Amino acid sequence: MISLRRTIDFFSSFFNQEQHSYLPRYCYISDEILKKENNFLFGKLWMFAGLTNEIPKTGNWMVKKIGFKEIFIIRDKDNIYCHENVCPHRNKRLKTDDYGTGPIVCGYHAWSFKPNGELNKIPQFDKSYLLTPKQQKKACLQNYKIEILGNFIFVNLNKNPIEIEKQFDGKIIKSLKLLSMRLHKSYKSERETRNFNWKLNFENLRDAMHPAVVHAKTLAKNIEMSEQHVQQMPLKKNLKKFNLSQCSYFAKDGEPNNKNKTHIDSLIKPSFGFGYYNWVLFPNFHLATPDGGRTFYLEVHNPSSPSQTDIIHYSIANKPIEEEDVFFDELLEHRLRGTRPVMEEDYSICEEVQFTLANTEKEQMIGAYEHYNANISNFYRSIIKF
Repeated sequence: MISLRRTIDFFSSFFNQEQHSYLPRYCYISDEILKKENNFLFGKLWMFAGLTNEIPKTGNWMVKKIGFKEIFIIRDKDNIYCHENVCPHRNKRLKTDDYGTGPIVCGYHAWSFKPNGELNKIPQFDKSYLLTPKQQKKACLQNYKIEILGNFIFVNLNKNPIEIEKQFDGKIIKSLKLLSMRLHKSYKSERETRNFNWKLNFENLRDAMHPAVVHAKTLAKNIEMSEQHVQQMPLKKNLKKFNLSQCSYFAKDGEPNNKNKTHIDSLIKPSFGFGYYNWVLFPNFHLATPDGGRTFYLEVHNPSSPSQTDIIHYSIANKPIEEEDVFFDELLEHRLRGTRPVMEEDYSICEEVQFTLANTEKEQMIGAYEHYNANISNFYRSIIKF
């Protein structure tokens, strides 16, 4: 019965685009769908995994999570490597802290590994293990491909990853590398878990009409969003068959209402022209700057269940004109605090929607201005194959 209902939901929403749902409700509450996302999205696409600033010195490592998979990233003298956080002997976690420095040694039987994942040493090997040469060769860490775009580390868990240029277009890649050239080495980060499906926040970010209502006293008070006043065509005319790279964008989304220079403007040079810029990278990366690229806010969402999302927030900024003029810890802390009211408004809305999705029979409707979300929803369907 459930399978039949899902089939009916899918075809009715697909063929009746004027009443098109973002996605059927079960896509936000289903364990089955989350497993598919883990396999076909988080397990196959390039995912942001951290900043190079987080592991600045040789021997530094950090533990991250991509979908269901826990990884650690370690800096060697000349390279940065990514491995599954699992010892090949008895499958114990190798790193139990979020950050650290030092060699890769398992806390169970003291097997050790080189930074590139190769086996280094097994204590009492000749007396106790007697592994064959073939077994020794297999006794290495599961390694994953890394692409570094400026300060931004992306990891692909697939054995045969696609080229990153097929996921992000040249404009996005160039912009991340460009802004990284001016970034200061300092950063601030914090984590939280919220009660909504990870997709809801990114649908919300691509919704040009919500800031005037949800952020009337915060973001919309200071930024004039450019898409709010655009005359839209009927939805059907904007429906297209998206490829992967079309699901991510980098754009100037608004202009500050107050054009007067602030104190930060005189201390830090911008990376871009005056304005509010967004990078919304499919599936779960959002970077924003309200001041033309002087200071940046980054959020990355990873699902812990269909109705819960683990979020990492970062605050980063450009190098100052004169180093001694800026107290960077205070500046970055100020950026995190400054974005918190806006984030709280968005996350509260997402939590309300999540609660309703699990308790209503109504599907979501979609307006003409939401064509970008509609196209991404249809691309998502083709990837997840439900």
